[in-house]
Amino acid sequence: MSIDRPATDDSASAEQLFHDATKRSALQAILRGVESFQIPTSIDWPAARQHFPDNDGQWKFSAVLIAIVPRPEPTILLTQRSSGLSEYSSHVSFPGGRPEAADSTVGATALREAFEEIRLAPNAVRLIGCLPLHKTRKRNHAIFPVVGITSESARWEVSPAEVESIFEFPFNALLNPDLLRQYVDGERAGAWYWAEQQHDIWGVTALILKSLAALASARE
Repeated sequence: MSIDRPATDDSASAEQLFHDATKRSALQAILRGVESFQIPTSIDWPAARQHFPDNDGQWKFSAVLIAIVPRPEPTILLTQRSSGLSEYSSHVSFPGGRPEAADSTVGATALREAFEEIRLAPNAVRLIGCLPLHKTRKRNHAIFPVVGITSESARWEVSPAEVESIFEFPFNALLNPDLLRQYVDGERAGAWYWAEQQHDIWGVTALILKSLAALASARE
C-alpha cells in the first residue's frame, strides 16, 4: 500500500538553504573582521582612549554592546530609549553608556550597561572584540562598539527607566544595501539611516550597523 506524502518544493528548499548559508557566512565574516581590528574587549579605559589620537579632553567616552543573536537568521539587539531620559530620549540605540569607576575594561562597561538596560546577563554573552571608535556628529561622544554573541539561554527584558522597548534587527536588512541611505536635507542631512524599518534607525546607530554590513560584505 502506498502512502501519500505532501509534495515538497525542492526549489524553495534550495533557496532557503542558500539564504541560510549566506547569513551564516556573513556572521562569520563579521566575527573575523572584528577580530582583525585587534581591539580586545579586555582593554582598560586609559589604554582605550589612546585609540582616539585627537582626544583633547572634550570627548565623552562610552561603550555599547552589539549583541548578535545566533538564530537561523541572525539578529542584532536594539533598544528604543525611554522618552524620559535627558539625552537621546526615544532614540533607537544599542545598550550602552559611559564607564563607571568599577568598570575595569571597555567590555565590562558594555556588559554592565546591557544588564542595567535590558537585563541581559553578562555570562550570557561571549565577547568577540571591538569595532574602531565611532563619533557622534554634534555631542562629542566617542563610542566603542563591543561585539558579542548571545548564548542559547540568553534572555532580555525592558528596564522601564532606561528603555521603552527591545527589538531585533535582522541580518536580512543588514545585508540589503538598498536599505542603507543618507538624508539629503533637513536637520539630519548627511546622516545615515536604514529605510523601510518599523523603527527609526539613524545616526551613530545606523553608522555602526553600516560598519557591520561592510564586514559582512567581505565574506568569502
